[in-house]
Amino acid sequence: MSGGPSYRELLAPGRRMLLAAAGGASFVAASDLLLVATALPSAARDLGGLDRYPLVVGAYAAALAVGLPLSGAVIDRRGAWPSLLFGCVLFGVAGLAAPFAPAMEWIAVLRLLQGFAAGFLLAVPLSVVVQRIPAPLRPRAYALSNSVWAVAALAGPVLGAVLTDFISWRAAFLVPVAMTALVALAGYRGLRDPAVRPADPTARLHPLGPLLLGATVAALLVDPRWAPIPALLFLLSEWRAAEPVFPRTRAGRGIAILCTTAGIAFVGADGLVPLGLQVGLGWPILVAAIPLVGTTAAWASGSFVSSRLPLGHRAQMLVAMLIVMAGVALMGLPVLGGRTLAAGIVVAAFGMGIQSPVALLSVSRERPGGEGRATAGVPLARSVGGGIGVALAGAVVLSVVGRPALDRAEASTAAVPAIADAVQQANLLLALLCALSLPAVLLLRRDGG
Repeated sequence: MSGGPSYRELLAPGRRMLLAAAGGASFVAASDLLLVATALPSAARDLGGLDRYPLVVGAYAAALAVGLPLSGAVIDRRGAWPSLLFGCVLFGVAGLAAPFAPAMEWIAVLRLLQGFAAGFLLAVPLSVVVQRIPAPLRPRAYALSNSVWAVAALAGPVLGAVLTDFISWRAAFLVPVAMTALVALAGYRGLRDPAVRPADPTARLHPLGPLLLGATVAALLVDPRWAPIPALLFLLSEWRAAEPVFPRTRAGRGIAILCTTAGIAFVGADGLVPLGLQVGLGWPILVAAIPLVGTTAAWASGSFVSSRLPLGHRAQMLVAMLIVMAGVALMGLPVLGGRTLAAGIVVAAFGMGIQSPVALLSVSRERPGGEGRATAGVPLARSVGGGIGVALAGAVVLSVVGRPALDRAEASTAAVPAIADAVQQANLLLALLCALSLPAVLLLRRDGG
């Protein structure tokens, strides 16, 4: 790798504002997730809705599953700027309303809107890399894009904890809103290049598949008995659609399976870390924010390591999945109190960082001329998996702890060890589901694709 393209070449003057807009879109989404994750347990106790905690976390994932593929088609047809602008506006409006929410159900609705907007933001860096960055520079561009999460990790959880502790959890929702204006300005300067033609001006929006995916996740969160209906309809739609959500190739299906199950394990475990540490074990908010800092830094580190591993895509994907599984399994061990939760999620994040670049590079080859839609499928699969994982983990916590115990926890600031125990049991289930998907690695191409 030492003789290959350098980051100096990637950050040449003609690409700086372009990459600033792409990285800024990721930064807004990352900061929002980390700030809200830190503040959400306090919001749930304040508004009397600990049993609605998984609903709020999962609503974001459900809407992201709809927004990502739609934004991929918009980008292929119109370019990245319209997607970025729409995402910034909707994200900002919903974020401004969140501090005034009177109940957790309203928080869930606003997070639903922000998740949809985040889909339009997160598709921007993916499409910019495949459409505007030369092929030799793309691995480093993906690594750089993922490293933005490390920058957000340095400030996001700590800032969310400080705002929640010294002002209110409501203040934590406003910080990402201010960032959207700067991202929109960078996009205005870097993405509106009339010389750059859209990848596919004839690309059509096909909302049915994404809507059915989002409905499946939403049903799991609200009433799981209805979830099989949209899930089966999605499979039928995907089988017959002229424009499927995921590339209709052997490798495309393998990547979708692996990214979905990685999302189930990692996002499901990560989503309940603040609940387990703050409410279950009574960790102070600032201390509970430390694993979130480590998680995002580990993800970025994994992305950089991925660009240097002397492995084919199939072998690298297997390594990534094993690391994710091991980290989430560690989170399920009932030893060392919350330290296993904290350490395990950092290990799992390192595996997710290794997976991300190789998954994006692999799937972009499965849909030539439609790379925006193809690469959007990676975070889409991860987001759908995340919604499923949060729903499963939340159901385990509710069944183990019981609603009366959750109601009592809302009226007290004392630790509730039963919640931490239930979170650990949920993590063991998530790790098992991740392990069951490992044979899908064989669907990937042997030649690195």
